[in-house]
Amino acid sequence: MNQLLQFLRPIQNILEYIVVFLYKNVIANYGIVIILLTIVVRLVLIPLTISQTKSMAKMQKLQPELKEIQKKYKDDKQKLQQETMEFYKKNNVNPLAGCLPLLLQMPVFFALFQALRNPSEIVTNILGTFTIDGVASGIKTGLAGFLPAAEFITGAANPNYNFLWMNLNERDPYYILVILMVATMFLTTKMTTSDPKQAKMMYIMPVVFGFISFQFPSGILIYWVTSNIWSVGQQWIVNKIVTKGKIKEELSRKDKSLEGEQELSEEEKKLIRKKIKKKKKKKK
Repeated sequence: MNQLLQFLRPIQNILEYIVVFLYKNVIANYGIVIILLTIVVRLVLIPLTISQTKSMAKMQKLQPELKEIQKKYKDDKQKLQQETMEFYKKNNVNPLAGCLPLLLQMPVFFALFQALRNPSEIVTNILGTFTIDGVASGIKTGLAGFLPAAEFITGAANPNYNFLWMNLNERDPYYILVILMVATMFLTTKMTTSDPKQAKMMYIMPVVFGFISFQFPSGILIYWVTSNIWSVGQQWIVNKIVTKGKIKEELSRKDKSLEGEQELSEEEKKLIRKKIKKKKKKKK
């Protein structure tokens, strides 16, 4: 556990310096600062996001061919796996490329959780401790066993950590953020999943995460909801790109078909002209 915390400490410090910079120079509102922090993290990941977008767009484009392979070798799993890998290799597609940005966000997520649960002096020197009397209050449970649970001590909440109807170091009392997190995660899943078999399993995940996250600090859920909204917008762009690509392909096919028809018509015209000339010669 100590090794994990040591690994997260440099990331936590970077995040806290960004938080302090935004709080002092942009807006002195901790909730909005977390939203801005989320945007900063996603902007840093834009190169990977572009790669992910291209990969996802290509995967959606290749779905019809992939389904044909699955249908053809549905009774032979080994052959199906072999042909699928060959198909990916032939089309230069990595099916795991779309997961990379998510995996890279996980250390940020854990570090942010730790920063909210137990902020260092980088933050407390500016915002103060969680409670006015100087005693930090935490949540009763750790993050799915990965981080140690904080001791829960009651005290007057520091107003610097307040945002809308909640204190960002405590769970949302009305679970509104949990509902938003589940809804945005469900929407993202629906937009990214094209296989009906996978969809059933994928739709369960938002509910599972919702059940796990209802005790998370509100600040974590603000980060999560903002990131999900970003993902929805990103996927909307991907779907637009895929749709435009399909339209271009259809138009290209139609144009080629029309060109073929025009060429055929010209050939027919030539044949008709030849027949007319022959008839004229015979008459003479």
